[in-house]
Amino acid sequence: MTKRTSSITAALALAVFSLAGMNTFAQTVQFNGAGSSAMFQTFALAAYSSASCGTNIWTKKGGASGIDSRRGDIPAQTGNIWIVWNSNKTVVCAYLSVDSIVGNILFFAVPRATLSIPSGEVGTNGDNLIPTLTDVPLDQTVYNELNNVAFNAAMSDIRAEDALFGVNRALAPLDPNYNGLGYTGDGLVGTPIVSSQSSASATPVAFALTGKDPISGGTVPAWTSTNVGANPIVVFVNTQDTSSGGFGNANFNNVDRFALTGMVNGTLTRTRDITNVPGLPSVGAHVFLREPLSGTYNTFEFNVPRSAEIGSTQELGVDPSQPGGNPLNITYPSGGTRERVVGTGEMVKTVGATTDSLGYSFWGTGNFAKVLTTTKYLSVDGIDPLNYSWYQSHGNIPNCIIPCKGLIPFINILNGSYPIWTILRVTTATPVPTGVAKLITNSNKTAISVPDYVPFKSVAVFRSHFDRPGEAHAASNGNAGEPAEAGGDEGGAVFPINADNDYFADTGLQLLGMKQ
Repeated sequence: MTKRTSSITAALALAVFSLAGMNTFAQTVQFNGAGSSAMFQTFALAAYSSASCGTNIWTKKGGASGIDSRRGDIPAQTGNIWIVWNSNKTVVCAYLSVDSIVGNILFFAVPRATLSIPSGEVGTNGDNLIPTLTDVPLDQTVYNELNNVAFNAAMSDIRAEDALFGVNRALAPLDPNYNGLGYTGDGLVGTPIVSSQSSASATPVAFALTGKDPISGGTVPAWTSTNVGANPIVVFVNTQDTSSGGFGNANFNNVDRFALTGMVNGTLTRTRDITNVPGLPSVGAHVFLREPLSGTYNTFEFNVPRSAEIGSTQELGVDPSQPGGNPLNITYPSGGTRERVVGTGEMVKTVGATTDSLGYSFWGTGNFAKVLTTTKYLSVDGIDPLNYSWYQSHGNIPNCIIPCKGLIPFINILNGSYPIWTILRVTTATPVPTGVAKLITNSNKTAISVPDYVPFKSVAVFRSHFDRPGEAHAASNGNAGEPAEAGGDEGGAVFPINADNDYFADTGLQLLGMKQ
């Protein structure tokens, strides 16, 4: 758990604000999270209990938005939502699914961003987005309690320091080394990063982790980050073309990281470029990338193409100010393409419907449930992200009929050998609000029977942490006896926790600053 402390004055001001304007929030809205889709399902299932938030649920695809009021030109950030409440309407919980970095922007904004639900949704039927749970119409009293309430949790698959780095990289002018990606705007509110498949977009907006908010000038309150569990990114392909050169053929079962980098950066554009089988026909591959405000994107970016070992980027050759740059939509002489999608749902749906396509997504039983028959996953560097080996499953996506305890062993996440994984986090005020802490605990219990991630208590490996600009505290892995966890860790080298504990006991130092 990571803790940050701001000034006593700021803390007192925050307390006064809380008492004056947030009584309803404290008493009724126990959890109001925004961010990564990776925890959307497990937290809903954890919330749906008389011992948690209640047994009434309403869900809606694109049904709500996060409103950042710091400037009038900051667009609403829209996403899927679930709301759970009890029979007395005295406990309400909600989760807005947006990008991880967007969730961090909404949480760290001063004043904190708020949830906005269209009034026309009151009394409407939900979309039944959570398997096994049946929606009821959205209640007027629940709507009144929740609408325009500030978020109290950022749901993220990257650390807050990495989220800040990601938004600053997106906002920075494009440079030859891609340390800036060119979605600059005026440097505080950037250019929307748009999808090639829909009207969806994500906008980089400046924020801070400590000191003063770069837009409002308000003081950033103290915060803490709680680790929830480990989750792999799964590389998957469309299986509808079963010809010898089609991704649906048994010739395609693995992709090495260097070839995978070539696919996502546009250097390699044919399906046969990821296999060593000779004599295959030339078939153009359709490669889909997430947006740079996505935790999925950043975890993939710094563990594969922009890793210390490879040193490339998914954005190679992409200039958002030029045609084909934003939305990213490039066609190559091979007939292959490289395109942008926004959101996990759009990535999975698009790859599931596009012949000879390749994409990547954080694992989740619900994420892949609708593409079981049109996709398969690949091993990476010969290592399976879900099972003991790819040949055990032949890339078939596991079908979870809840409960499905033991369906996925995650053995290569537990031993740290799969190259693309991260720790899921929940960032909150400090101390962690009681309602949020309860859902974290119950989500870990849910993950036993709905294996969307590995509960953190089972994880015996970690990624080496390193300093990030804009953070006042030196990097720390946060293992036993060490200072509180701090710094970035995306792309960090993987070690057993035992190794760090022993090194710290022997030397007083940590295994810091090492990257894969």
